[in-house]
Amino acid sequence: MRPTSGAILVAAGTFLIVGAVATPLVVAPALVKVPLDQSSVTISKAQNATVLDFGTLSEKTGINLTAHRAVRGDVEAGNDDRAVFNVGVRVINDAEPDREKQQITVSTDRVALDRRTAMAVACCAEDINGAPFKHEGLTYTFPFGTEKKTYQYFDNTARKAYPAKYVSTEKLQGLTVYKFEMTVEPIQISEIKVPGSLLGSTEQVVNAGRYYANTRTLWVEPDSGVIVKGQEKQLQTLRDPAGTDKVKIIDADLAFTEDTQKQQAKAAKDARGQINLLTTVVPIVLGLLGLALVLIGVYLVVRAMRRRPEAALVETDDRPTTDLPSQRSPESVEESTEPAGGRHAAERSEP
Repeated sequence: MRPTSGAILVAAGTFLIVGAVATPLVVAPALVKVPLDQSSVTISKAQNATVLDFGTLSEKTGINLTAHRAVRGDVEAGNDDRAVFNVGVRVINDAEPDREKQQITVSTDRVALDRRTAMAVACCAEDINGAPFKHEGLTYTFPFGTEKKTYQYFDNTARKAYPAKYVSTEKLQGLTVYKFEMTVEPIQISEIKVPGSLLGSTEQVVNAGRYYANTRTLWVEPDSGVIVKGQEKQLQTLRDPAGTDKVKIIDADLAFTEDTQKQQAKAAKDARGQINLLTTVVPIVLGLLGLALVLIGVYLVVRAMRRRPEAALVETDDRPTTDLPSQRSPESVEESTEPAGGRHAAERSEP
């Protein structure tokens, strides 16, 4: 085999090795992004919650609640760098048969986020409940390669980001997850007019501050940034002018259902598999194949180079040669004068 064939294999192998190095450093970051066509529905449940019946202006206890959250990606509004999500959340009273009356809260959200860092970006007519609003921090997912540190996580009800602190590493749905906790201290989110009697006032109508507090816990699969489980201990109250909580609007401990956790775990595993393919499997395969081609190519080149002198020697030995006739040195040759038969014959011929 010619040395050229070995050189070609060395070049091809080198190319594959470069590809092995470039894939996790260049290719993977370019491909591992938040999907534009995000589509998911998560369901949370709360047992023995307390809610305010606005029809009767009375608190109801022992209520079971279900929260449905749908996230849909706006593909046309997204691009290589950002994704845009439209989100709707609806909390209902499971025991209320009347669909119009079973609804406790409804909210909508539109947010744009960086496809690599998952941080909110100002773009694309973002809003909360139809009113323009600039988001900040993380929203519905954590970044790829989530770290054991504090992140700013946006709360839609309070309309600001709060520190989500890393707490511990746990096992959940067969995955290793990072547990984060964030606390929203009581904050006034609105003011509404209510009958004075509701707050213990003698006035017919009074202004009541609506306050919100929450302790949110998130279990995150770190490679994919997927939130496998979410839990909220949410409290909303009406306060009198003195700042005292008088009525509970909602007091509930909402958490992802088991089915939702399994769904989220599957999404995390799928994403992690794709990430592992680009960052580990493909580089290893390319590297090993490239190394093999380089070694084979070097072997062929060396073998071909060693055989060239031998071939040249064989060619030299096999060349036809022209033998010149040997020339004998001139010697004086005395011609014999003796007759045939030798001396004795001559003697016999004398008389």
